[in-house]
Amino acid sequence: MSPSSTSDSKEESYLNDDLLGGGDVPPPPRPKAVDVADYSLPKAAGVKDLGAFISAQTNGQSKSQTTAQTSGQKGSVRLVIGIDYGTTFTGLAYAVSRSNVAKLEDIQTISSWGANMTNHFKIPSVFSYSLSEDGQLQWGANINPNAVTMVNTKLELDVQDNKIEELELLLQVLDGTRNLKFEHVRNSKGDPDYTWRDPEVIITDYLTEVFKALQRTFQDSGSHVMGHIPVDIVITVPVDWSYRAKNSTLQAIRKSGFNEENFPKLSDIIMITEPEAAAIFTARHLKEEKQEEFLKARTRLLCALRRWRWNSCTCIILTAESQSSDRMKQDAVAYRVKQLEPTLELEKFSNATSAKVGSSYIDANFKRWLRETIGNDKYGTIDPNIAGEQATNTMEGGLVRRLVKSFDQYKKTFSNTSPDVRFELPQPDPLPEPTPKPIHIPGRVDNGLLTITNEEMKGLFDPCVDGVIDLILGQIHQVSKQNHRVKNVFLVGGFGESPYLQEELKISLDKRYILMRRPDQRKAWTAVVQGAVMYGIEKSNYKNVVTMATCSTSYGIKINQTMRVYKYDKTDVTRNPVTNHVVAQHQMIWLIRRGDLLLSDVHKETEEKVVYHFTTESGRKFQLPIYEYPNDDEMEPKRFQDAQHELETVAVLNIDLSTVPLSNFDQGNNPQTGVPYFSAPLVLKMKLFGRRLVVQILMDDEVFCETTIEDLESQTSNERANNN
Repeated sequence: MSPSSTSDSKEESYLNDDLLGGGDVPPPPRPKAVDVADYSLPKAAGVKDLGAFISAQTNGQSKSQTTAQTSGQKGSVRLVIGIDYGTTFTGLAYAVSRSNVAKLEDIQTISSWGANMTNHFKIPSVFSYSLSEDGQLQWGANINPNAVTMVNTKLELDVQDNKIEELELLLQVLDGTRNLKFEHVRNSKGDPDYTWRDPEVIITDYLTEVFKALQRTFQDSGSHVMGHIPVDIVITVPVDWSYRAKNSTLQAIRKSGFNEENFPKLSDIIMITEPEAAAIFTARHLKEEKQEEFLKARTRLLCALRRWRWNSCTCIILTAESQSSDRMKQDAVAYRVKQLEPTLELEKFSNATSAKVGSSYIDANFKRWLRETIGNDKYGTIDPNIAGEQATNTMEGGLVRRLVKSFDQYKKTFSNTSPDVRFELPQPDPLPEPTPKPIHIPGRVDNGLLTITNEEMKGLFDPCVDGVIDLILGQIHQVSKQNHRVKNVFLVGGFGESPYLQEELKISLDKRYILMRRPDQRKAWTAVVQGAVMYGIEKSNYKNVVTMATCSTSYGIKINQTMRVYKYDKTDVTRNPVTNHVVAQHQMIWLIRRGDLLLSDVHKETEEKVVYHFTTESGRKFQLPIYEYPNDDEMEPKRFQDAQHELETVAVLNIDLSTVPLSNFDQGNNPQTGVPYFSAPLVLKMKLFGRRLVVQILMDDEVFCETTIEDLESQTSNERANNN
């Protein structure tokens, strides 16, 4: 995992002047333990049948049996919840099991989302801050025609550090505010369509409604039943999802209600990639429900033990819609089967690849085609928010939603032999006065009735279909370079349901003697979330289960910052005696924050670039305390001056740069005194491994000082001071 900097990229951080020359620093007090959040879940009630089942399983158990259940061993009753938060649709499923082998019939997929919802097995990932007639926020499929909706919000969680994506987000903001035109500000009366809320806040608000749907599912059973059994939550993420995106996803899910407050027996929050979850479900579904035994095993004796060994040339390629900062992407990755019994275990066999070819790109192609076909003026009557401007990815008006919904009905069923598409272009409701005439373009739009020919539909599909095929061919090439061959392709996800994609892909795979496999249409749509539940039930059968936890404490340092009037208190202004620079002294920088994501398979690592200034007289030895903010809130102090009594010193770094030649440092002159000084560009790194915190000072990638705070809870302050 790449380290992330916590500082302002345009701001320089200086080690404090009061540390020059290695002034005395009092021994740190006994530090507190670096805990991962102690997971336990809501007193959400279960369905009558579910509650009766749980009661039947738990009644009459001995104390030892109850203890075994809490530990999650085989035979314990557990609730496993799967969450598949997607860019366009979200799925939620659960199962109650007392086995470590999942049964397909035990998995329940939520389909009741609330009043006036379509109540399908997935719900649109759409949220609106436009209030309904009764003053309620709107979400999912229950949104009035005139509401402005936030769509594709998940895309904004994984914006990578490149200028193109920054510019794209800037364009989206300018679109939402009409390029800051005064007439729009005046007409909006101070209430712009484009929300000021952070993407994580929008997602939290949306997932709060999803959580409420789960609560309603369980409402007929006593909440005390749900509070007495262990719970695991399994979250699906795209392949190669960044740490920042995983962190934001976990924060949103926990804040929305999937936390210890609501589930007192929450055991683990588990992470699995979307393709792997889909593969787990699809393989089991095809084997048990369609009787397709396509993964063949052979046995051999090794060291007097009977072991299963899979045909080494059996590989699986999966394509599933995932998310990026620029609309949906299609993922492709190859896996090799490592184990089939007792559970399917896959080994990643290629580098995951992706391309901007998801189904939302077909929608974008359609809107672009329609705009070019009927002209900007007529298109502006349908989408006045963005007429003549760059389309935003994250906001849609009511008429555009109706337009895309009409197109989507034909998109889902389109194939090579489909007839021409005809549907009505949407009009405002109610119609303005005077009533405008329906759009009419001879041979194209007949009084509002739009015609798209079969060939034109293919033109909208082909860039995306060709991109998917290229992705898969690239994966086949990767596998072939390792002297293996692909036998099966699993096609899952929303775009995987497209008959046209299936037809074109099958032609390409047939030429290579590769079989395309996919679940039944309804199962394919929920394959990811059902696979997540299966993975949670069978977690004890997997060797490398990745759990997600949160850091319980914040860790940081006290430094001087380049003065910014808008940012720092004027009482903190001083001049650095070595350089004569104006700085804001004693500012707190928090490298690790309470609530930050901790993954079981990687350590949490952050870094901060700092500069240490010195003269030949002041010397090159200094000390740097590491502070802990143990309070149970998310408001870490920014100033040391007014928060020093809230902080605890958990370590002190003793840095000695005297062995470094002066020629290795940058040199300058104090403009007031004329005294030359030297600058040491340093990097402070913090690495958190569960209860162990490693802190390092580096220069030119060389570690000059390192301390390890290990098992903090059991160490006395004297031991801590001696270790430092």
